[in-house]
Amino acid sequence: MAKADFYILNNRDHGARLSFLARLVEKATKLGHRIYIHTNSSQQATEIDDYLWSYKIESFLPHNLSNNRDISAPVTIGHSKTCEHHNDLLINLASELPGFYKNFDRIAEIVIQDDIILKELRSHYRQIKGDGTEALIHDFRQT
Repeated sequence: MAKADFYILNNRDHGARLSFLARLVEKATKLGHRIYIHTNSSQQATEIDDYLWSYKIESFLPHNLSNNRDISAPVTIGHSKTCEHHNDLLINLASELPGFYKNFDRIAEIVIQDDIILKELRSHYRQIKGDGTEALIHDFRQT
């Protein structure tokens, strides 16, 4: 059965969300996971792509933008309605939970203290729980 992890940050800054995303991707790739990062648009996908390339000088996070053909990198960033080549770890940064999320073994959502994002991710949480997926909360607001 799939599991969903909600990482709640004590920050409302979009940059904090990107930084946490990069650390999560770095850790997951070291553990051998294949990751699909789902975004709202090609513009957001490009922003994530640029950020991961410049994340840390000493870090290398091999990834590519999705074209649903090149699946050689452990991390793919996309925004399409389908995701045929991935089923390991979905990191959802989109405002909607993609219909294909149930195909993944793990789902990750990164929550920041922004009213719009909080509203969207509360909806994702209800949907995931309603579908019978185990949802785990990792609350970093107190640390």
